[in-house]
Amino acid sequence: MWNYVIPHFERFLQELELSAFQRADAETKAERIARSLWENYYTGDFDPTCYVKVGSYGKGTATQPPSDLDMLFLLPTPEYYRIEQWVGNKQSQLLQEVKRALGRTFPRTDLRADGQVIVAPFLTYNVEVIPAFRCTNGSFYTAHTAENGSWRVSNPIAECQQIRNVDSLSSNKATHLIKMLKAWKRECLVDIKSISLEVFASVFVEQWPHRTRTLYFYDWMIRDFFKFMLGYKNGSTLVFGTSE
Repeated sequence: MWNYVIPHFERFLQELELSAFQRADAETKAERIARSLWENYYTGDFDPTCYVKVGSYGKGTATQPPSDLDMLFLLPTPEYYRIEQWVGNKQSQLLQEVKRALGRTFPRTDLRADGQVIVAPFLTYNVEVIPAFRCTNGSFYTAHTAENGSWRVSNPIAECQQIRNVDSLSSNKATHLIKMLKAWKRECLVDIKSISLEVFASVFVEQWPHRTRTLYFYDWMIRDFFKFMLGYKNGSTLVFGTSE
């Protein structure tokens, strides 16, 4: 029985991995959207640093079947001061402006502005575009439309770096655990946000005494993780790089 532990987990992880075609498709869609918005907000040759792939895809924790692709589109700093001159819910108006700009490139796509994102529901991915401003400390200002609108700070780079740091100490166990947990969440209809699972998994693996062991210990890892997560019932922890 124990001889099959490693092959079973290897196969499980392989089945969760995105295909080369799915990755290429995501990259193409993100760049096409960024180029469309570049024409509306910038001049000169396209600069690929104007957008950042975030969420599961950007962190390398996306699994089969692919669903959402999240991306920040970074607006020029002067746009912030232009928007601040508007009256009313400035953040909602910004999302509508970005939606109109995308609509000129994707006229047959049913675009919608929702909360803090513009959703572009393509056949293979729902691309969620988040207009953002880069802050000097590496975080981002993003627009939230609820309660008359506000700017909020997010730091997806710090979230990604935390996972990478733990992976470097544990032979990628943080990413592996996150992917398996997302499969569990999807198959069992678990009402826990993916960002919560990512934070829990990173914190757990970093302190797990068997983090340097092989896949032979992955059944222990799953068992120990759920015991660890129970300690957070009705509690909270911080999203890395933010005060959320």
